[in-house]
Order: sequence, then C-alpha cells, then structure tokens
Amino acid sequence: MKMNILKILPLLIFLLIWEFIISSIGNNTFLFSKPSSIFVALIENLKNLQLVYDFLITGYETIMGFVVGNAIGIILGFSLWYSELIAKISKPYIIAIGAIPIFAIAPMTIMWFGTGAFAKIMMATLSTFTIALSQSYLGSQNVDINQINLLKTFGASKFTIFRKIIIPSSLIWVFSSLKLNIGFALLGAFIGEFISSEEGLGYRILKSSSLYDTSLLLASLICLVSLAFLLNFIVGMFEKKFVRYIQKTN
Repeated sequence: MKMNILKILPLLIFLLIWEFIISSIGNNTFLFSKPSSIFVALIENLKNLQLVYDFLITGYETIMGFVVGNAIGIILGFSLWYSELIAKISKPYIIAIGAIPIFAIAPMTIMWFGTGAFAKIMMATLSTFTIALSQSYLGSQNVDINQINLLKTFGASKFTIFRKIIIPSSLIWVFSSLKLNIGFALLGAFIGEFISSEEGLGYRILKSSSLYDTSLLLASLICLVSLAFLLNFIVGMFEKKFVRYIQKTN
C-alpha cells in the first residue's frame, strides 16, 4: 500500500504544479490546457461514449495485431532452432526487416490493405513480428548446452529436447518480447489510424490537434496509456499462468 502511494505521489505533485502554473498565468490554457480541463474533457467524452468507442477500436486493432504478430514471430523464431543453416540464411533478412521503420511502410499498407481496421491490424502485426522472432530465437540459442547433451545421452528426440528444455528456458525471452511488443503494437495501430482513419484514438488525437482542442487531445492520450497498462496487466497474468502450466507439465 505504501509503495503504491509513493508511485502515485510524483504524478500528483506534477499535476498540482501544472494546475497551479497554468491557472496563475491564465493565457496559456489554450496551448497547454490543465489537469482540471483535461479531466472534464475526459469525463464528457466518456459519457457520450466517444472515447469509449475509440478506445475499443484501437484496442481491437492492437490486440489482433499483437496476437498475430507475436504468434507468427514466436513460431518462426523457434523453428529456426531446428535448422542452423536456415537460421544463418535468414539472419540478414531478419535484420533488414527489423531496420525498416514502421512509419516508412505505413502508406504502402494503406495501399495494400485499404483504410479499414485490417490495415491497422497489419501495421500492428508488422510492428511486433520481428522482435518476437528474434527474441524467441535468441532464447532458444541461450539454453544451457549441458542440459541438451544430457537428454541426448538418454536418447531423447529433438522434439522432446524442444519441449523439455528449449521452451521452459526461453520463456523469459518470449515474455520480455511480449511486454516490449505491447508498445510496438499500439504504435503500429496508432500510426495506421493517424494516417488514414475515421475512428480510433489515433484519429481522435489527430482531429483534436487540428481543432486545437488540447484538453481532448490529452484526454485521448490518457486513454492510450490506459490501454497500454491494461494490455501489460493481461500479459503479466498470462505469463504467471503459462509458466505455472509449463512447470507442471515438465
């Protein structure tokens, strides 16, 4: 309880200072808004369900892209463990794909997949794929070789080694990539909405900035941060249950 208060305290101090400075100066409210105005804008737009709808749209696009991108990346990353030759051939291509900024290919994804939700899902998928692939592969490569050799001496198959050693030892790498990819999935969906959309938090932020509605813009950012916290919490819960399941089955 005490630690939670200490975590919130810096934020409260910052908000109080912000409110005091802007209220004292007065004429900068238009540019910087203030916490009380942001809170009012947040409540009003939650009541009329505008931000709720945008939150759900962005959340759907982010989650779908997050799941698809990580699933494909993790499967391919672990598949590279089976063949060292394919891993060496694939390495420069993986580096090349990872080096391309997602913002650079955003216009092409709009051309390929249209302006609907599917394009944003693909943006989130592409944002998460490379990290999931590289982290799962690196996790499989950093397993204790002595444990693998021990199982080999007992005649264990490659699949048994993979199930008993590779997966449990790589979990820390996999879940690190999942937590990291929450932000990248959000970024992909957000950029897609920012470029071409009529719904979602990215669209709402773009529209409010064009109307110079700073309070609504910052209220939308709060919703975006809340979505990131929610997804991080879900991944954390999934991590605990999955690790417990792996420990039981092994």
